[in-house]
Amino acid sequence: MTYSSRGIVLSIENFGEADRYIQFFTKDWGMISVLAKSARKSKRRYVGGLDLFCHNEIFLRGDPKDRPYLNELSVLNSFPKLREELDKVLLAGKIVQWITRLANTPTPMPSIYSLLGQSLALIEKEQNLEKLELLNTIFKLRLLCLLGLKPRVDVCAKCEGKDDIEGVFDLNSGGILCRLCAPKANFAENLVLNPSQRNLVNIADQLKLSHWDEISFPQELLFSVNRLMTQFASFHTQVQLPL
Repeated sequence: MTYSSRGIVLSIENFGEADRYIQFFTKDWGMISVLAKSARKSKRRYVGGLDLFCHNEIFLRGDPKDRPYLNELSVLNSFPKLREELDKVLLAGKIVQWITRLANTPTPMPSIYSLLGQSLALIEKEQNLEKLELLNTIFKLRLLCLLGLKPRVDVCAKCEGKDDIEGVFDLNSGGILCRLCAPKANFAENLVLNPSQRNLVNIADQLKLSHWDEISFPQELLFSVNRLMTQFASFHTQVQLPL
């Protein structure tokens, strides 16, 4: 029986003398591993579709969740311009690592699939390389929200009070603390977020990537938000994630 879905190439691993295992993040099945027979020898069967980040229509033989064979594919977008800038390749690699480490399950997650595809498309077309850091941060925040890991920055993460918010982020509590709760927290891993940084964290899941050109944020404030979200995600998932 043949199955089909759309999928993005996340990793490639040689197998035997001619085959390859391809890890796809698919629209209908989540993350799956597929055997592409003779992929290292065939020049026509999978032409242009087995490179990292490629977005394809894939046709499988066998149960998609039980080591199926890749029958054929049709390339939807290979993101060629993404590969022309090192900064873009590095960012695409980072977001793929976040997906593979936090969403590594054969479960349909169409919202995450859409986020990955949109992010790769935006990386490819962005001409201002300085905006890549903003895209990196927004991708992480949106992914965390989709995984049910949105940090609490609208109220105190301990007492849920809205008054006297200090802006001190406590990893254990999963959000910012008020003035009353902050002294009781373990400050070893804490960082302070100013009001504009807290607002970015709070509304990131509402930002429309289709209006990416309208989104801006002070570059000098981004790194601390990005670092904190990486620490937060690593702490609560027990998975080491790239900055």
